[in-house]
Amino acid sequence: MMNDSNNNINSIPNGINTYLADRLLSIYSLMLILIGTPCNLICCLIYFQKSNRCNSIKIVFGYLAILDTIVLYTFNLNYIVREFNIDYQLVRYKDINSTKQNSDYSQNENLNINIIINKKNLEEYSLFMCRFLSYLAFSILQTSSWVLAFGSLNRYLLISKLTLFEFICKRSYTIVICLLITSLFFLTNIHILWLNGYHSIKSDVICYQNMNYPNYMLWYQRVHLCLYSALPSIVLLILNTLLMRIIFASKKRLNSHQRVVLLPEIETIESRQETLILKTIRTPTMTSSSSSTRKLNKQSPGRSLNRHSRKLTLSLIFITLSYFILTFPSTVIFSFFRSYIEPLRLRRTISLLFTNLSTTTHAIRFFIYFSCSTDFRNDFYKLIPFKESFRIRYTKTTPQKQQDIHRNDKQSESLALRDRTRTIR
Repeated sequence: MMNDSNNNINSIPNGINTYLADRLLSIYSLMLILIGTPCNLICCLIYFQKSNRCNSIKIVFGYLAILDTIVLYTFNLNYIVREFNIDYQLVRYKDINSTKQNSDYSQNENLNINIIINKKNLEEYSLFMCRFLSYLAFSILQTSSWVLAFGSLNRYLLISKLTLFEFICKRSYTIVICLLITSLFFLTNIHILWLNGYHSIKSDVICYQNMNYPNYMLWYQRVHLCLYSALPSIVLLILNTLLMRIIFASKKRLNSHQRVVLLPEIETIESRQETLILKTIRTPTMTSSSSSTRKLNKQSPGRSLNRHSRKLTLSLIFITLSYFILTFPSTVIFSFFRSYIEPLRLRRTISLLFTNLSTTTHAIRFFIYFSCSTDFRNDFYKLIPFKESFRIRYTKTTPQKQQDIHRNDKQSESLALRDRTRTIR
């Protein structure tokens, strides 16, 4: 995720394809900001509620939503300004063709007009904008990836129940570690504030370069990609693999436990007569007791805690997968192949494409939370101002459902009594 410092100059019709591609990609950058900003703010409202602040992983999710909102306004905003604030210049030049007419040489001068497109990055408006925006972008991207890695570590320590490091999962320690990660990367990137960019002889701002050290920003951008994507991806891959193993093992144990509980009950029912007698004699007691025990099992704190924990862990795993899939290709392109892409306008188009791809992960996390976690959906529905109308519709439909259930119970009881009389006769 990086920008070129020189002005982008394309000529029409030579650069018409890249011009249209850049315009479409800049519209996509605008859509990421318009969709991602309200979605991330909703995540902040939900995860920073009083009922969710006691959970450490929810604090991490809320803090990530703040970082994701800032990320959307770094490179994406620069691309929007560059592609929608364009200067057009009409350049005239002469094309001289020598032709031979009537055994005499005559020189024909054809006047042609060419349109030049001048694109200017947001960082090139002033040296302060160059240094501040690049410093903010690099720092916030590195912070976001390592806070996500810490969230995976937090979740693994909590589920694996390692008592030696369980204190890290507490609310106070989670907040302190997130702030320490932020302070660390904002301090390590502070050199950008005075080393990045300079004024040229024509008083133009040249960003992402240094006059005394020409390769300074080129090498540091590779270091940034390593800190932002490569190293966190390795950590996330290891931790989420361990989390998936724990989830599959717990699911297997749950299935085996259900088999152990249900098999003796099935074996006790040996004949049809015994089942009919049990239904007729103990229907008012056993059905009520079995239904109450099922309700208690479903509403027991241990079972709900396991389901709730599993949903949060799945949300974290899907966030990690989206982060890895969307950021790893851009890291490979920018680190190894970008400098060899020619011409310059094609390089800018490819940079814009893969930057939008990697930024997409910071705009879609709301949809991952919504699809994976029922608690997140319930908290989201509570924020809807017109939820009372849904409650009225629900109360109108539930009595009819209760009547149908009561009618079915009566029919089953009458059938059981008929069978019992037949067996007695």
